[in-house]
Amino acid sequence: MKNVFIIFALTIIFSVSASAAKSYQGYVILNNDIKVEGTIQMLSPTLNEIKVKFTSNAGEKTTYKSKEVKEYGFQVEKWNSKTRVHDINTITYVRLDVKRSPVPFGPTTVLLEREITGVVNIYNHFIEQNLDTENPFIHITYAQKGAGDLIEVTNLNYKVILKRMTVEYLELSTKVGTKGYRFKDVGQTISTYNAWMSHNGKEVVLGVR
Repeated sequence: MKNVFIIFALTIIFSVSASAAKSYQGYVILNNDIKVEGTIQMLSPTLNEIKVKFTSNAGEKTTYKSKEVKEYGFQVEKWNSKTRVHDINTITYVRLDVKRSPVPFGPTTVLLEREITGVVNIYNHFIEQNLDTENPFIHITYAQKGAGDLIEVTNLNYKVILKRMTVEYLELSTKVGTKGYRFKDVGQTISTYNAWMSHNGKEVVLGVR
């Protein structure tokens, strides 16, 4: 699945190792719903889930723990070789509960990157595996429909999960598992479903369609 954050995270890893961590203008929403704007420093795919290293526009530096933050986000420029202009990608993290902490003995209430937003949300979760230097992170993809539970989507179960989640859009649901709608296409499939639901969801719920 195409994921802006994966490319972005690799850049972060190299930047951290060179002691030049990336920072981006963004915001933090705290538990009291106060929104604070400032600069967010990226740490690593896993540390970004358990804390937010933040400098407010007033210059005050704070490191928030995941339990103190409801959401944080920032924008990243990415060069589009086709249009020859920089696209602006919005990266958003929201607090959710997971089964495994990103780090050993760490919290399981964490901030997950929400890659796709809509009737079905797609989240990315990273877990450290320090003994594997070639693959230092496990990447887990979660899907969540409405206010339902997070469901891990894998190469083995994606057909069942996606068919069930996109059942209102029968034409799309029946394509899951075929060319262009396989596991690597989960993001595009859900984006297509969300776009369709934004125009047809009310009619489906009311039973008109």
